[in-house]
Amino acid sequence: MAETDMTILSAIESIVDASRFEKTAKNKKDEIYFKMDDELLLSIHPEAAFLAKEFSITEKQAVLFAIIIEVSQEEEFTVKDISRKLDISYIRFLSYEEEIHALEHAWLLRRDRWGKYYIGKDVSRCLEKNKAYKRPSVKGLSTFTILSRISRLFRNVDDGLDRYMALMEMDGMLLANPETSIAKTANKYKILRTGDAVQQVDPDESWTCEYDYSDSMSMAERFLFYAMCHKYHSNDTDECRWWYFREYFASSDLEDLQSAYKDEELELQEKKVLVYASQDGMLVKDLFKLDDSVKEEILADCGGLHESSPMAGLIQHSSLAKKDLFYDDAVSRNVDLLAGLLSESRFTSVRDALKKKGMRSGFTCLFYGAPGTGKTETVYQLARNSGRDIIMADVSKLKSMWVGESEKNLKNLFSMYRKAVKESKMTPILLFNEADAIFGVRKNGAENAVDKMENSLQNIILQEMEDLQGILIATTNLTDNLDKAFERRFLYKVRFDKPSVESRGKIWKSMFPELSDEEARQLSADYDFSGGQIENVVRKKTVRSLLLGSEPSFEDIRQYCAEEGLGDKPFRRRIGF
Repeated sequence: MAETDMTILSAIESIVDASRFEKTAKNKKDEIYFKMDDELLLSIHPEAAFLAKEFSITEKQAVLFAIIIEVSQEEEFTVKDISRKLDISYIRFLSYEEEIHALEHAWLLRRDRWGKYYIGKDVSRCLEKNKAYKRPSVKGLSTFTILSRISRLFRNVDDGLDRYMALMEMDGMLLANPETSIAKTANKYKILRTGDAVQQVDPDESWTCEYDYSDSMSMAERFLFYAMCHKYHSNDTDECRWWYFREYFASSDLEDLQSAYKDEELELQEKKVLVYASQDGMLVKDLFKLDDSVKEEILADCGGLHESSPMAGLIQHSSLAKKDLFYDDAVSRNVDLLAGLLSESRFTSVRDALKKKGMRSGFTCLFYGAPGTGKTETVYQLARNSGRDIIMADVSKLKSMWVGESEKNLKNLFSMYRKAVKESKMTPILLFNEADAIFGVRKNGAENAVDKMENSLQNIILQEMEDLQGILIATTNLTDNLDKAFERRFLYKVRFDKPSVESRGKIWKSMFPELSDEEARQLSADYDFSGGQIENVVRKKTVRSLLLGSEPSFEDIRQYCAEEGLGDKPFRRRIGF
């Protein structure tokens, strides 16, 4: 197969087919095994080279990864499972340890705390889309991004990710970004000495490099420090009891930490990083937190202790994958207009012109329409193409059961965004997804506490939109529930309808290039799908191909379409009157 014709999945399939063989097992039944010898490596060199280039690994590692995908079928597996399927002894498989570790370092394989391996969800999602997963670079990260990634790693630890792998990744982010406030704080208190030693570290592979930890705290105390940073970033509080960390530490490590804590022998205590917290005005020894002055130092890049916000997540524009989107003419014109306005030169000149005329200079946009029509993905592509990061508002965390907390959370969110606008080279986008949950119709004569809180939040947002100096984009499926006062404050309002037959045909061909033009035409004419529904069908087809090792027929695709429509009859245009 020529390299120009190859895709990630076709190369994996070719390698699996070439390496597969049958053999009668001890139970006298034929079983499928896989070979991985020099003859195989030579025969599938083009495919292996293609995957090696796409995933930034060696050809041998690419072949092993392809076989593991087929053997594991998205289930956990052990080294013993793979050695058995390769029909080699465990001792001989030890020679593959270097390749296994390399796949771990590339985050193509993950190892859980029980020693089993698995393919991460993010890797699986890329494979479903026929794309290569690339481990995010640790270079050029801000403190806010580091904190967001730390929280994501701890959520993975909750799901079983090996603690050591998570710790090395967190260390690597600080070592590669020594000028961030969190790295400076860790260096100051000798939690992790960055200083001059960072020059020894390759930022792209920081967690795999040799590094002298002799002047830093123990792994357990560093992990505790990161866990408390995660708790504060995610929950806006870091007051802890030891039971909170039971999922993050092995039982023996947690017992050792707790024992040292009771004797006040933790280095974090000696350096006044970790202190007792108060309850009802009294210090409680079983309740502890990061010292406020230390949190101020950690969050200096984010505006300080009171400017940080756990209600938002940062999406870097460089992490967004390119995706072709197809619109009808009216939507295409509006999206092209916005793309032009968000280019840095045009954005600055237009904003300056508005300021000179005494007009509001903030850009506020509303994307509304049916689910799956590309509203959120359009925001991602606008951000990617304009080089702007996205601050994603988490509405579920904005709202609190405590009186006054929701309003405080919302004010903190906008305060953090103003800080980001001021300090960023490129003004970031503040994105409210499914905005009807907070941009709804205000309640007249509100009497109960919930309605009063909703109205208070909406009044805050209306005022912030008036004073906005950046870019706010809201998406919603429900326009009937949008308050008229919000409608007036959106400078641009773009309606996303389900794509036309012609646009659907382009979407089918883009996501499923193996379709003939006639097959794409038939599917687009027969099924009134949104882009999201078409993607669901293509994902189902991809999963089927991976599991069964064969491509589904066109009739299978039509069956998937029928299932996607939840039993709806195929859509057909009426002929005549």
